[in-house]
Amino acid sequence: MNLRQLLAIEWMKVKNYRTFWILFALFIISVFGLNLIVFKLKQTIDEASPVIKAFTAGPFGFPEVWKTVGWMTGWLLYFPGFIMIFLVTNEFTFRTHRQNIIDGWSRREFVAVKLAVAAILAAICTIMMVLASFVFGFASGSSFSTGNLQYIGYFFLLSYVYMLFAFILSLLLRRAALAVGIFFIYALIFDNLLSGFVNGQTKSPLGTYIAPLQVADDLFPIPFIDKMLPNRPELWALLTIVSAWIIIYHVVAIKKFEREDL
Repeated sequence: MNLRQLLAIEWMKVKNYRTFWILFALFIISVFGLNLIVFKLKQTIDEASPVIKAFTAGPFGFPEVWKTVGWMTGWLLYFPGFIMIFLVTNEFTFRTHRQNIIDGWSRREFVAVKLAVAAILAAICTIMMVLASFVFGFASGSSFSTGNLQYIGYFFLLSYVYMLFAFILSLLLRRAALAVGIFFIYALIFDNLLSGFVNGQTKSPLGTYIAPLQVADDLFPIPFIDKMLPNRPELWALLTIVSAWIIIYHVVAIKKFEREDL
């Protein structure tokens, strides 16, 4: 069975799944809502204090808007992450993963289609980020620029890392509530703590960027205060670590499900 046929079956599972559409709608609303709030706030601050405006970075004009909107939208990747968790854990809850294998799917095909779903979700997140960037970039009154378009690719990598992390948690835990709780708490708190711990143990600046989600987050500089932050590692180093984590996620997912007792 080819990937297109597998994805068609996946679509049949989700097209009437209300939770999927609710989370998807919340993500879209939040992308534009959060950026609108910060956009208006930035305008208010700039008007009130020219001094602050002079020392802040990451405006909404082109080409900086790709970095600004990308960084803020990254905070909303919990929503598609939750979608990924529910789609995978439902397979175990309703035993559809077992039925798929009985119907002739190989275990690798099952993992492959979930990895494809993760990539599709990451692509949808990226499209939303691009649309929001266009909206607020033009709303700022600036002219379109092709500068910083590489951040579109970086955002896809960021989204894909989050989707893969959610996928791995779902395979390991198999329970939606537990996976959602750990995903949210780890991404919000423990990923940063892990980065600090590794940095403290290795005494290497690169240690701060080893944690699986932190290194993807750091593909985007923090907007508005970017000029005040210390230099990050070279971009090639961050991309190398992100690529390594993506490979690890793929290998772990395949090995885990191949050895799993259905």
